[in-house]
Amino acid sequence: MKSCIPVVVDTVIEVRIVPATSCYIIEVVYEKTLQPQIHSTYVAGIDLGIDSKVALSTCQAWR
Repeated sequence: MKSCIPVVVDTVIEVRIVPATSCYIIEVVYEKTLQPQIHSTYVAGIDLGIDSKVALSTCQAWR
């Protein structure tokens, strides 16, 4: 039996084949390249506090 598992990544680090009850589980560990961060003029801050559940503030940054 031959199977093809489509994996579209740059670098495969490790492939594990784990036997389960009635099947096999295939785990693929790979390295993902990070996308560059977008530099925006809008900023946001979030505070997960104790007294209040969430405090959120947004504004336009000065440049």
